[in-house]
Amino acid sequence: MATKKPSRPFYDVFLERVIRIDAVQRHRAGVTDEYAAQFFSAGRLLGELDDFCWSLDEPELFSRRGTVQILGVISPRGDFIPNSSGERTVSPAMRAAWDAAVAAWRAFVSALRNGEYIATATHPATGERRDLEPAEWMRTGLVLDVRNGKRTVRWSAIVVQARKLGAIDWDAEWNEDVARREKDQLPNEKAYVGELERRIKGRYGVTSVDGGDLRQFKAALYRGDPVRPRKR
Repeated sequence: MATKKPSRPFYDVFLERVIRIDAVQRHRAGVTDEYAAQFFSAGRLLGELDDFCWSLDEPELFSRRGTVQILGVISPRGDFIPNSSGERTVSPAMRAAWDAAVAAWRAFVSALRNGEYIATATHPATGERRDLEPAEWMRTGLVLDVRNGKRTVRWSAIVVQARKLGAIDWDAEWNEDVARREKDQLPNEKAYVGELERRIKGRYGVTSVDGGDLRQFKAALYRGDPVRPRKR
């Protein structure tokens, strides 16, 4: 019988599923944007002050708490070029990394909303500690401090536990990689099956994945299918 994984700090799972993934880290060497280093190591938003607040609805790359407005681009030589339009822009590598992280973040939030994780938290006012219902993650306007496991002012010290080993969320994997496909960020087709298998094993705690499922998934993805294949 499959057993539950032990509870882990929300931040550890966030880093594992959203930041320390190949789809994000492969762009790290090409990023020259100011304050970007801690994004790749810690998931910090860009800005002068530490900011780990990720919106569950529309996450933004730039910190709203920082006092420095990053207005411009970094040239190939590493020079900062101000943007006369006043729009905050980033290098192509940083944008690609951010888009990949957002896709992974959406998949993680979807897993929380689908009840694939048991999230336990403390109410800051009462000290009550209990499991959160999946509906708690569906409220609009939620912002989560991923480093401190704090969801606005309602719950804090969040830890999560995988509900069941071996339950692969194929829909979440499909949505993540369709987003990558739309941005032309998928790897070479020959390398994809190996990448997908490693990712699934790391995320869902399985020791093996059916090769036929992986190949069917890959074929539909690279063929441009709008929906993922289903088992008959």
